[in-house]
Amino acid sequence: MRRGQPDRLGYEELADISNLDEHGQIAARDHRRIVGNIANALWHSDSSFQMPAARYSMLHALVVTPRGGETEYADLRAAYDALPDETKAEIEGLVAEHYALHSRIMLGETYTDAQKAAIPPAQWPLVRTHPGSHRKVLFVGVHITHILGMTVPESRLLVSDLLEHATQRQFVYRHDWRVGDLVMWDNRSVIHRGRRHDPTLRRELRRSPTPDVDPALDHVA
Repeated sequence: MRRGQPDRLGYEELADISNLDEHGQIAARDHRRIVGNIANALWHSDSSFQMPAARYSMLHALVVTPRGGETEYADLRAAYDALPDETKAEIEGLVAEHYALHSRIMLGETYTDAQKAAIPPAQWPLVRTHPGSHRKVLFVGVHITHILGMTVPESRLLVSDLLEHATQRQFVYRHDWRVGDLVMWDNRSVIHRGRRHDPTLRRELRRSPTPDVDPALDHVA
């Protein structure tokens, strides 16, 4: 899931969700890891920009800060159910493109054309049906660049409105981390974000996703 890029942990299967550099020291504010942490503070579904995407993610806390750093989870099933009927009709059948570097570029990072081309985007319907519960899901998040068949401005306005709807407080659970906590979620029906915390204080978690290896009926090649 992490494209063959082991870090200080030495395992591709584990993502180092921390503010530590390659040597285990608190990273400088302009370090690439801090930029990644800021991107994680935007609402997203893990690896929605690739195929297979992540099915489940597990996040385990080793070191937590006294304030901030919570993780919030938004239920995309409840969000879809609460949409007005006219909005459900409007977005039915629409397909969105998800791109890995989109959030980083939004935050000011720059990449070469070769780096951009190395990670092709994935496409997913805005309305998906969960294969387990068969409930409809409003599949939105920060990785969306645009909606096929729409201009970029029109796409982003619609996605912004849908994301604002999906992350209303009644759809959101906030987890206050304690050392030893392990939280697991389904990326097909939940988006999440990390909350701000003091980057000068050590914070260390581990994340491990499982790939959604079964072909998704609603994936668009």
